Amino acid sequence: MHKNVKILLLTSILIHSGANLLAPIYAIFIKDIGGDLMDAGIAIGIYALLKGVFYFIFGRIKEDLFSKKVMMCIGYTVMGIGYLCYVFAKEPMDVFLIQGIISLGETVINPSWSAIIATSLEKGKERHLYANFFGYRSIFEGIAAILGGLFAMEFGFNVLFGVMASFAIASGLLSLLIKEQNLKPIT
Repeated sequence: MHKNVKILLLTSILIHSGANLLAPIYAIFIKDIGGDLMDAGIAIGIYALLKGVFYFIFGRIKEDLFSKKVMMCIGYTVMGIGYLCYVFAKEPMDVFLIQGIISLGETVINPSWSAIIATSLEKGKERHLYANFFGYRSIFEGIAAILGGLFAMEFGFNVLFGVMASFAIASGLLSLLIKEQNLKPIT
């Protein structure tokens, strides 16, 4: 397996595990700051809508303006900042703004992440790699979802947000290990 693919797998496991620490208990957090189920739905909707808009905006940026690994590092860092902002959320409106920050971070990451993996795949082994990739990531997402509830009960949401931010920052630092020279699409 190409070194870039290993790094991408690890960064993906970390960021998705971090997000899944909160995912199953997100509505409880919203309720704790005075929101309701509608607010939880609006927050997730804002995240998805803004992500779509941000993709169209980033699609217009010149490809060679920034290195892909730097873009990924920036995106993971922005997501980490977003996760830390949850510590200061006092009402649903705060969460709506945080969702915008997190969606921006993910939008900065994904095009570069996809481009790097596309140029790092070994021809003829793409399906095998993706099956293993998504299998590992899904297992860690599931473990994180279970542990997130336990962790929040034991230590509280603020510590959970710190762990999520740490996972995002670790992903950003790992992304700097990507080798971008000689990346060519598979043919």
